[in-house]
Amino acid sequence: MLENRVLIMRVLLPFVAGYYLSYLFRTINGLVAAPLTLELGFAAGDLGLLTSAFFLTFAAAQIPVGVLLDRYGPRRVQSALLVAAASGAALFAASDDFYLLLAARALMGLGVAGALNAGLKALVVWFPSDQLPLLNGFMLMLGALGAVTACQPICCLP
Repeated sequence: MLENRVLIMRVLLPFVAGYYLSYLFRTINGLVAAPLTLELGFAAGDLGLLTSAFFLTFAAAQIPVGVLLDRYGPRRVQSALLVAAASGAALFAASDDFYLLLAARALMGLGVAGALNAGLKALVVWFPSDQLPLLNGFMLMLGALGAVTACQPICCLP
């Protein structure tokens, strides 16, 4: 494993970061629900629609993203998708209009839709097959920390 340090730094960790972001975006609505309700006056249905916009675009993008991954490779596809995710996050941060927030959540869902599959495909392309089970486990474990860190600020409140 030590002989693959360069590959781990250049291949595994960037894709893990994308998958981490995917998990973070999935669970962050629980953290921002109270400020959205208090500051913008959103009802529970509005928050549910914001959450579902993320998951609907995430789900709708799975097949097209898979085709693009096979055709263009994980590096190009995931790079473009993460630009969409970053654009969605920036739009969400700058918006106070419900429809802009809805579009932002949809962009974030699209942007992280291929994070896991792109990472797994990159591992298959760049690493020897005998190391794939361990690396896949690392990818899933480190990416899932996104859910843990999204919860962290809430867990520390008195």
